[in-house]
Amino acid sequence: MKTILSIFSFFLFISTGFTQKQDVEVFEKKEGNKVLVMARNTGKAEYSVTLTITSKGMDVTPSSKVETTIAAGFMKELATLVPRPGEGWEYSYDVTISQSVGKTSPNPGTSPTTATTSPAQTREENSTTPTTTKTTTTTITPAPAPPSPDLSKAEIILYTKPACGRCSYVKKQLTALNIPFEEYSTASTSAEINNMWTGLRNSGFTGGSVTMPVVRVKGKYYYNIKDMEGFVNDLKKS
Repeated sequence: MKTILSIFSFFLFISTGFTQKQDVEVFEKKEGNKVLVMARNTGKAEYSVTLTITSKGMDVTPSSKVETTIAAGFMKELATLVPRPGEGWEYSYDVTISQSVGKTSPNPGTSPTTATTSPAQTREENSTTPTTTKTTTTTITPAPAPPSPDLSKAEIILYTKPACGRCSYVKKQLTALNIPFEEYSTASTSAEINNMWTGLRNSGFTGGSVTMPVVRVKGKYYYNIKDMEGFVNDLKKS
């Protein structure tokens, strides 16, 4: 009977050890089209957190690898991911969490600046407990959008933005030379704006912003146009 009871107690100890809640929680927060990766420390010790992000079609700030510390009872934003316009996107990240020995706080709400440490405790802060690694993978690949009946079939399309002097100049020149065109503003909700970004990416454009206007001529996209007058005159000749 004693043997059976001892085995049961040992099994209970192992089970409770594996179900212990981890003090540091890493989670995501959405703000518009942004994805914020956050970390919250609910324990009574300071933790070191290393976040390594792998992404496609997204801009990551401050960087793809972030190393920081989170005091007891505090929450911190680790990184921000923003999808690039007109691209499919996906991301994954690895999180490494380690506890600094000697960095404990009797009150999780106490600011770390008010805590005092002895010289012996300060030396112990350089050593860490065994590292715990958490891997979270999130892949978001939007389904290809079906062809929109609203997409223009015009030979020349002028993409403009409000208060753009260059855009107004090209529009005026096209009108003066009686060159037929259709105009779409980036401030509109037209499907042609997304189509413009897709066309730019397919043409090899890799930047996050483009100098307006963008002109599509027979399916070919022209952007960052330096000689606008010469460009419009060439359209008249073709």
